[in-house]
Amino acid sequence: MLLSFFRIFMLSVLAGSGLVLAQAPDNYTPIGLDDLSGFEAPGSSWKLYRSVEMKPASAQGLTTSAGSGVLLGSAGQALRTKATMQDLRLRLEFMLSPGAQAYVTLPGGPKVLLAEGTPVGAPGATTSGYVGQFPLQNAAKAAGLWQTFELAYDASTPNQDAMARLNALVLNGVTVQQGVYLPLAKAVAQGAPLELQETRGMMAIRNMGYQALANRKPLAVENLSYKLYTDAWDTPTPTKVEREAKTAAITQELGNGLREFHLIFEGDMQVSEDGNYIFTIAQSGPKAELMVDGKPVLTVGESTSQDLHQGNIALTKGKHAFKLRYSRFPWRRPALGLSVFTAGVRPYGLTALSSLPVPDPKPYLSVSPEARPEMVRSFVFYNGEKQKRTHVVSVGGPAGWHYTLDLNRGALLQAWRGQFADVTEMWYERGEPQLLATAGLTVPVSGQSSYTLLDNPNAPWPDSANLNYLGYRLDASGTPAMRYALGNTTLTDRLNSAPEGLIRTLSVEGTPASPLYALLGAGKEIKLVEKGLYRIDDRYYVRVDTRAKVTQRSSNGRQELLLPVSGTTAYTIFW
Repeated sequence: MLLSFFRIFMLSVLAGSGLVLAQAPDNYTPIGLDDLSGFEAPGSSWKLYRSVEMKPASAQGLTTSAGSGVLLGSAGQALRTKATMQDLRLRLEFMLSPGAQAYVTLPGGPKVLLAEGTPVGAPGATTSGYVGQFPLQNAAKAAGLWQTFELAYDASTPNQDAMARLNALVLNGVTVQQGVYLPLAKAVAQGAPLELQETRGMMAIRNMGYQALANRKPLAVENLSYKLYTDAWDTPTPTKVEREAKTAAITQELGNGLREFHLIFEGDMQVSEDGNYIFTIAQSGPKAELMVDGKPVLTVGESTSQDLHQGNIALTKGKHAFKLRYSRFPWRRPALGLSVFTAGVRPYGLTALSSLPVPDPKPYLSVSPEARPEMVRSFVFYNGEKQKRTHVVSVGGPAGWHYTLDLNRGALLQAWRGQFADVTEMWYERGEPQLLATAGLTVPVSGQSSYTLLDNPNAPWPDSANLNYLGYRLDASGTPAMRYALGNTTLTDRLNSAPEGLIRTLSVEGTPASPLYALLGAGKEIKLVEKGLYRIDDRYYVRVDTRAKVTQRSSNGRQELLLPVSGTTAYTIFW
């Protein structure tokens, strides 16, 4: 239900009112951390450093370096911003020590809890989220990892006295709360500061910024005209003009009813503020395209009105010519919505309200492992690649740790924690994309083969190793073990979802022609946290036996962590 609500919520923006979280990265006002001048009377429990490191299991494992840019707080006095605000977007990065808890108090008094992300069963009062309603899931990371926090908040709501609204709270890319009405401790007439308070352990903060929101409309459309074409729906450049005239509004209702058509609107955008303007189109048809000053801003191919597409352009104050094209399928109900927003401004619609009918609800279809693991075969887009990974399987574990394997390459593509799989794009209607989406806190892994034979330990790691997939076997618990042939050697790869993380066990039968290695992690930075424990960027931890002969090396402009494999070898990843 969350997903369908969110789509309808976004569509209401296109129709004329509402708020979205997505925003261009340069449209936030930073709260500077070069010094503490942006805060009211900071107490001794808040200090600035150049860098901060923490360990996932030891509260004593704090390392700092002198300088500024990172704010570190311990239990004690709350810290208030000098900047005041009402309706806002807020984002920051934070890191917590083991067992830490901190609060962000929003204008009017509602509090958001930030808690260290030790996995729990069901979300509860100690799970990160608005204090007053349990979040959908625990999306916080383990102690010592940098995390992202974003929210969209209205300090007051129409026709709801003494109530605020949390439009969306996104933690590490996962929407954990949405559309929640919050009681206000006090009205916010002229704005109020944000407040940070650490109540247990320590919290580090960096890259903190906000955006105050207003209801003004700095871009308006005027001098509108349109041409209606009756060419076939797939005509690239229509020529058969049936009607042309002036119009007071942009709406697909000027078309031919149930027949196929093309509508091309032209007019001016009157801009009262310089800025980067973000346009969103929702449409049902084969094509929609927006041009401003002769430049393409947004081109949408075949789509339904439940899909949202964004493009942006920098506009100066004054008049800008635009052209908007919309083409309609003859077999689908027409729909067209265009909205715009810029820094400090709520999204608002540029099309008539009736031009974008509310679509039928799109269900949220999911798979949840309960007593036994669940296995789902699907396609997956990995890390921005243009082609789908087609021979993949995703496995969900009852303990809450899940993963996707590329079976052709023996590659661990992604791992995640929390809810398992969103299979809407696989099972809804025709399910043509056949795409599985992760439903929890996801970390990308290398995407390369997880094991290979290396003639020498300095040889480059291959994208795809020379191996053959032999199938899988299930143990008594239903956990699969994948089997591969590497020459005369058979390797068994088993990932087990356990309370402490994903335990990966590799077993080798036979003698390999060259030394066999496993790729435990790859990234920009691999940090030895303590003996047997490594941090891969700020994505995840790898824990190995303290006696293991791990190799950390630089190769092809990145850091890699390799482990020789013989007999039975195991390691754990968690985040």
